[in-house]
Amino acid sequence: MENNRANDYPEYDEEIDFKEIFIALWNKKAIISIITLAFAIFSVFYALSLPNIYSSNAVLAPSSESSSISSKLGGLSSIAGLAGVSLPSDSSSPSVEAIERMQSFDFFSKYILPNIQVENLLAFESWSPNINKILYDEDIYNITSKKWVRKVKPPKFVKPSDQEAYMAFKKIFSVTQNKKNSYVNISIKHQSPYVAKKWADLVILNINESMRDEKRQLAQNSIIFLNEKSSLANLASIRKATSQLIENQIQNLMMISANKDYIFKTIDSPRVAEIKSSPNRAIICMSITFIGVVISLIIALMLHFLRKTEELQ
Repeated sequence: MENNRANDYPEYDEEIDFKEIFIALWNKKAIISIITLAFAIFSVFYALSLPNIYSSNAVLAPSSESSSISSKLGGLSSIAGLAGVSLPSDSSSPSVEAIERMQSFDFFSKYILPNIQVENLLAFESWSPNINKILYDEDIYNITSKKWVRKVKPPKFVKPSDQEAYMAFKKIFSVTQNKKNSYVNISIKHQSPYVAKKWADLVILNINESMRDEKRQLAQNSIIFLNEKSSLANLASIRKATSQLIENQIQNLMMISANKDYIFKTIDSPRVAEIKSSPNRAIICMSITFIGVVISLIIALMLHFLRKTEELQ
């Protein structure tokens, strides 16, 4: 009974007939060649249309002075307790805090945005290496009148907002820390290697200056506060503890003011790149051409089996 039922269905050969596939592809070699050639030509034009991007990189090392100041503050906590004063405790190293700050909107809006030309970020069209001249997209920014003329829809404005500029800057700026040696690598990519180098220098300068000024102001305020506490203290032990705190804060203030590289010292400074970092046009062309080969083979096989199905019907 089962044998009769099995005979009611046609038998299918589940093995792949590689000879048939090869013959089918050979017969469709003209279609395969045309599609592959089309993708290859497109890949060349597409790769050539992409602008050169240059990277300005820097390697930074955490400054030992900033770490020693933080450790001193932690060691004075017990003395401050005797004087009835609570010192701020750093739960993370200054370099870790600096990395987070460099990527923050507040740091960009306060220290980077006022010192750059936003048109170099959002209206850049091309860079002429022979004369080191930047050309802007006239549909976005009018260089003659120095006004933004782009047409945008809400919530964007004709003149880019700080947030829009920040989002564009995040795409070209990166900062990473090597977990093995704590060195920090920063990179800025731009069509102009001079702009990339200038902005990388700007980030390094301002992260050191901003955090140094903040710590210097904190030390100055602490000295003023401790002097007031000392004048009001009745016990000799409290006055002694307060005097020691003031002495240490003055030492910290001197270290902060004298140290130019407060958070990071530069191991490898940013430079004007002579060789582009991207795009890799050869890889782009090969990748797109390979996609064209795959698509052409699929189309050739589909046409073959569609024709075969129609013949069987």
